[in-house]
Amino acid sequence: MHILLPILSLLAAGSLCAQTPGFQTFGTGCTFDNQTLAIGNQGLPRIGQSFRITYSGPNHTTNSAQQIAWPQLVLGFLPQSFPIPTNWFFQQPAGCSGEILPAAVVPSPVNAALPEFDAFFDMAIPNDPGLVGVVFVAQWLTIHQQCGFAGCGVDAALTSDAALAIIGV
Repeated sequence: MHILLPILSLLAAGSLCAQTPGFQTFGTGCTFDNQTLAIGNQGLPRIGQSFRITYSGPNHTTNSAQQIAWPQLVLGFLPQSFPIPTNWFFQQPAGCSGEILPAAVVPSPVNAALPEFDAFFDMAIPNDPGLVGVVFVAQWLTIHQQCGFAGCGVDAALTSDAALAIIGV
C-alpha cells in the first residue's frame, strides 16, 4: 500500500500528459555495510534517445574479505512488493524488499578501469511513437557473495528503492 499513491499519481500524470517523460522513485533501499542502496537517473526516457539508470551501494568484484557485490538491474511492468526474509541468507539485512514483478534482469558488466561493476545502465528507447506513454518499473538487486576455499556462495540479496518510468517525447 505504501507505494500505491506515488504510482497512481505518476500514472495519472502520464495519462494527462502522455508525452511527458518521467522517472519517479518509490520504496526504500536496504542498508548493508553502512551503505543504503539507491536507484537514480540521468536524463529521462524519451523516444529516440538514451537515458541512464544509476546505482549507488555496495559494488566490488572482489575485496580484501573475499566478497563480491554484484549489482543487477531488474526491469518489469508491474509494481509488486516482496520483503526478503532475513533467514534466507547468512548476512541478509532486514528491510530489503523487491518492489516489482520482474520481467528481465540485466547483470552489470565488470568496469574496465576499477575492481567493481558498472554502476549504471544506459537504456536506448527506440524512436517509435507507439512507445509514448509506456510505463515500466526498475530496481537494483545486488547479489552479495562470500568466497573461500570451497568457492563463492550468496550470503545476501540487497535491493535499492525502485523507480516508475514513463516513456515520453
